[in-house]
Amino acid sequence: MKKKKFTIILAFAIITLYFVIFLDNNVKFKEFLPSINQQPQDESVIRKQYTIDQSVQNGSICKRGCGEFLIDESKYTTSYPQDGSCYFKDSLRKSWLPDLHSAFVDTIGDYVVFIGLQFSTNKWSSGTFICEFPDGERTFNNPILEDKLSFGWLPQYIIVITCELPKKYKTRLNFQMNFRILPSAKIINVESGSENTIAYDNLTVCQTGSKQRHFLSMCTMVRDVDEFIPSWLQYHKYMGVEHVYIYDNAVNESNSSSLITSLREFINSGFVTVVPWRHTKSPSKTYLEIQIAHENDCLWRHRHDSLWMIKTDVDEYIQPMDSKRPKITDYLKDPKLYTLGGIRIQNWFFGRPLKSTTRNGTIIERNIWRSKLPTILNTGHDKNILRPINVHYFKIHAIKLGSGHKTLDPVSELRMVHYRGDNPRHRSFKLPPFDVKDTTMVEIWKAVLKDKEGLTIPMPLDNEI
Repeated sequence: MKKKKFTIILAFAIITLYFVIFLDNNVKFKEFLPSINQQPQDESVIRKQYTIDQSVQNGSICKRGCGEFLIDESKYTTSYPQDGSCYFKDSLRKSWLPDLHSAFVDTIGDYVVFIGLQFSTNKWSSGTFICEFPDGERTFNNPILEDKLSFGWLPQYIIVITCELPKKYKTRLNFQMNFRILPSAKIINVESGSENTIAYDNLTVCQTGSKQRHFLSMCTMVRDVDEFIPSWLQYHKYMGVEHVYIYDNAVNESNSSSLITSLREFINSGFVTVVPWRHTKSPSKTYLEIQIAHENDCLWRHRHDSLWMIKTDVDEYIQPMDSKRPKITDYLKDPKLYTLGGIRIQNWFFGRPLKSTTRNGTIIERNIWRSKLPTILNTGHDKNILRPINVHYFKIHAIKLGSGHKTLDPVSELRMVHYRGDNPRHRSFKLPPFDVKDTTMVEIWKAVLKDKEGLTIPMPLDNEI
């Protein structure tokens, strides 16, 4: 009797420990690769509650997209240069389903990824989602980790849903599938007969990720700031960045991006990929929705091919402060750092006194004054160099869910030089007084221009705005 009681207690303790370690949102982990196929309790009941779209079931979709790269250009777009990935032209919205900004296939993790944003009142993390594939095969969502750490006056929470990818689809460039939520009495009246509408039908999903692995890549989103980008690119290329993904939120109705022309030399050299990202915010959400969605799209698409990824804006430059470690990559080579979610870089505003004479040249050459001190940590100005594989959710300035981070000293290690005063999108932003002259960035810029390994193209000057 005592032995039986001890066995029951031990089993209960093991189960409790599993949930504490695996499902706790504050757990620090080296890598999250969803692999548990969450099956419903009663398969026969589910089969009666919804039907698979017939065009998927009979395989007609497979015939259109199994062996070649075919997408509906009215709903989807591709990067430039095209690498086989595809993107929604705009986010998807439907009642009783999460707003989706991304859906793609990760053939290394062996899952389909769906990325969206939600409010705290949406409890999608407790829902059951079904992925329906062209031949009728279905898989269910892996456990969904809940984002509980959003901030701001209108918090918007990230959600990433993954489904196991059947082996037969690992070799397909793209295919169409259905993404459905299991009807629940908590969500909708199943007896109403409307449960078949709770799905995104015939979604095109493509393989994603770069064929080339990068030690350090960079990702950002821009909107009508073309003149700031060339110097930002060349500076960070000199500092060790190997590839840059630029999400363009200013593409026109024909899905054309001006960056394809203005950054042609960088694109042709293989240094830059432009992603048309003409997404609009959902009702009741803010513009930050679009920014947060692009960040997590970029991190999840490149979690296997980028060891480190810088997340900054184009008016922000990361400056090494140790003369013995003159490149950004010099601060990232210690294997002990690889278990982290990221390196946090403290912000330091640069600009020019109000009554000073405006200098000619690039944004670096015009702004040779700084504030006395960097901004205080955790006040919405820090940026990060991330380990994508160790980050599950990210929002602008901080890791929301993932491994821990390390903050570097802005005086002796790395600092983020922020030229916000010249950014036309932030004219009303309150900046500190610039009363300390600092020409260290100008000296680095001179070295950038002399660097024979950089892009051998004439650098246009950033126009004064």
